[in-house]
Amino acid sequence: MPAIAVVLALAGCGLIPAPDDRASPLDGYRRDGRAFPLADVGPDLSGITYAPELRRFLLIQNGGARLYEYTSDLRTRTRVLQLRGGPSNDFEAIAWLGGSRIALAHELNHVVLVHLPQAPDTYDLELDPSRDDVVELVLPPPSRSNRGLEGLCFDPDGNAGGGILFALQESSPRRIFRLQRSRPGTTLDAAAVPLAIDEPFDAEAALEGIAEDLSGCAHDPRTGRLLVVSERSSVLLDVRLDGTVVRRLRLPGVLRGGAAQYEGVALGPGAALYLVSEPASYQRTSRAVVYRPVGP
Repeated sequence: MPAIAVVLALAGCGLIPAPDDRASPLDGYRRDGRAFPLADVGPDLSGITYAPELRRFLLIQNGGARLYEYTSDLRTRTRVLQLRGGPSNDFEAIAWLGGSRIALAHELNHVVLVHLPQAPDTYDLELDPSRDDVVELVLPPPSRSNRGLEGLCFDPDGNAGGGILFALQESSPRRIFRLQRSRPGTTLDAAAVPLAIDEPFDAEAALEGIAEDLSGCAHDPRTGRLLVVSERSSVLLDVRLDGTVVRRLRLPGVLRGGAAQYEGVALGPGAALYLVSEPASYQRTSRAVVYRPVGP
């Protein structure tokens, strides 16, 4: 029997991993030192995204309704924007959509699409949906209070280049929504085109016993899968869009040099993973943990 046939036969029997999408980039990451404080951000840090075109990290704080811009090493704050005109101050997640466009997720299961102000001396971000430059997307409401949206991540190539936004509901039940315009190639902020909302898989069933809640996500362009953070389970998951968990990365707690409550994840420069956390009860500021790819 030819060698290639032997390999395929063994793979089909489960003796050799088939060369599909079971390999995970998470296998090649190592933590880069201990968690470090984000000195200019207090508690209630809820989410993070990276905007490569701007070479900036964008962080969202829910209690104070503030958006923080940081340099590409997440060490220096460059601007703070006060969010105004939203449903309330309880914004929980942020995703970069390209250019100056961002999406903000609210605990009430609202998503607001807006442009970042370009002028560096602008410190307010207006979110009133009656404005022409603001688009509000409304998802099914959560069944319990304080269990709404907690994570956002964006696939810019999905829906024929129009983009697909994934929105994670924390719990009761855990849900992952997929948002895209019904006409392929149409961007999310094209409000005249109907919005299509579905769930690629049953997250409550698929993640049972693996992730107690969903607190953040990043779309991984290398695999087309989602990197999903669970705050209560302190784990980062590599998840296929059929609900299969390809890999789990256990996240360290405070005593192991990590953080207390992981709330978000972003793929930054050099494919490094940046995770952000609310502070422990005895800490005053939020924390960040960095994982970098190693090897050839």
